[in-house]
Amino acid sequence: MKTVRKSAAAAREPARPTLTVKIDVDPLVDVVRRHVKLSARATRLIEGDFARMFRNPALQGGTQRRVTDRSARTDAVLTTQEAADLVGVSRPYLVARIEAGDITLHQQVGNQRRVLQSSVEAWHRREQARRRRAIGQLGDDLDGEIFSR
Repeated sequence: MKTVRKSAAAAREPARPTLTVKIDVDPLVDVVRRHVKLSARATRLIEGDFARMFRNPALQGGTQRRVTDRSARTDAVLTTQEAADLVGVSRPYLVARIEAGDITLHQQVGNQRRVLQSSVEAWHRREQARRRRAIGQLGDDLDGEIFSR
């Protein structure tokens, strides 16, 4: 009988708990629907926007752990496609954000751009916060406009 042994590194590392958060976007869409008449297509688009807004990679991955590998301590350098995939946007949109200065450009050789993962994640957190504030303001404005009559 053969036994399989875990590597020393795998044996020392505790199991990482996973956190799954499920958010029902239907009540949010209903709030919008109270103020605006929505087509079926608009409803699907808004549901998709809410779903993307609440997808937060910073929350994934469980608890913090100590990094012992020297290469894991360095900030990953990403292509624009890898960065776009990381935050769920199109590559042209991400390039436009780099050109606008919203995301810090790490390196450019010819027409190839590279960005640091931490820069992309920081921009994504700022953008999510800005969107949440805008949606909250829109709701407040619509409530004020509709219920002030």
